[in-house]
Order: sequence, then C-alpha cells, then structure tokens
Amino acid sequence: MNEYPAKLNTGYYRVRTDWNDDASQLGAYKLLANAKAKCDENPGSHVFAEDGTVIYPADEPTTREETAEEKPVMDLPEEDKPSNDAPGDGEEDFPSAEPQPDAVAFGKLKTLMNIRKEPSLEAEVVTVYPMNTIVEVLEVCDNWLKIKCPEAEDGIAYVLNEDDAYVFVGRDVYEVVAGDNLWRIAERKLGSGTHYTDIRELNGLTSNAIRIGMKLLLP
Repeated sequence: MNEYPAKLNTGYYRVRTDWNDDASQLGAYKLLANAKAKCDENPGSHVFAEDGTVIYPADEPTTREETAEEKPVMDLPEEDKPSNDAPGDGEEDFPSAEPQPDAVAFGKLKTLMNIRKEPSLEAEVVTVYPMNTIVEVLEVCDNWLKIKCPEAEDGIAYVLNEDDAYVFVGRDVYEVVAGDNLWRIAERKLGSGTHYTDIRELNGLTSNAIRIGMKLLLP
C-alpha cells in the first residue's frame, strides 16, 4: 500500500466488486482513506487503482489490529477439531439449547471481534465474527454485550464493547429495499427525515450512500 498516495492528483481510486463491471462501482475517490471506508461499508468490494490493481483489502484477511483490542485466534489444527462424524447412539452431544429471550437491542460490529463464552478476556473464544456482523443483544453487562450466538453450546456468548469502542448499538434493524434513501427511512421509521444523520452516525457511514439488502441499525 506504500506506493499508493493518500491523495491522488490525477485519476481516482475506484470501489467496485468487479473491476470489469462498471455497474458494480460504488464510488470513485481522490482520497485513499475515503475509498477504504466505502469498501469497508460494502463487504465483497475492493479498492482498485486506475490500472485495475486491487490495493485494498489485502489478499490475506485483516485482523484490523489497529482498531481492535481483541485479537482473533487461529483455528485448531485439523486433527484437534471435534468430528461431526464420530460414531454414537444417534443422540446429540449436548442438550438442545433453551429458547432465548427476545433481543433488547441490536449491534453491528465495528471491526473483527472475538466472541467469548464469558464476559472476560481470559474466557474461551467461541467464534470470530467479521466487521459489520449484526448481533442480537440480550443484555448489556458493564463493558460487555451478552448476545445470541448459534455457535455456542447454550446459544449465548459475549462481545467486548468497552467505552462503546467495538459495537454500534441500536434498538432495531432495517434492511434497505429498492427506492430507499436515508431520509425516507428516517421519515418512515423515526417520524422525521431530519433524523437521517442519526442513522448515518449510528451505522458509522461516511456518506449517504446505501445499497439494497444493506442492514442498518435504527436509533
């Protein structure tokens, strides 16, 4: 990334899902930081240089260590992973999880995060969720959020959110449909279009651009 300047004097950094498909372009930017932010808002997209070279994200998955205190753990070696094909008597290894209460809020991860069995940095990591994952919040526990987690044995896990640094939290989730813009969503869901800035801020958006199927938190 060092050979690409923070600001271009000529040309643009283009954010697309496919370089050869002009219609997939989500934006063109002089500032590399703005292009990267747009890319982060749209999983599956890339930042391309003028010659079509992918310059962000890197080929290897990023842990975004610069923005997250939590660090993902490596998968267990294949031979250490529990097998789903082990012989048995046909019964489940664990009792079925009890039905979970309804969510009191919803969260969107600001970065890659470890999801832990207990609200402690020493607790076992159940799974790792990528940036922008939507989670159902069952309870706020000091610096942790208790969330629904299908990967956990009991269906519950925890994610760190000290000082609200790692998770945006809202009261509901809205999925963008054709014809939507932030003003219309705010008008319909919050009672006034002027609240569109609240939606944008809550979701960490750097512009008013949204796309069909995108999930937005509502304040």
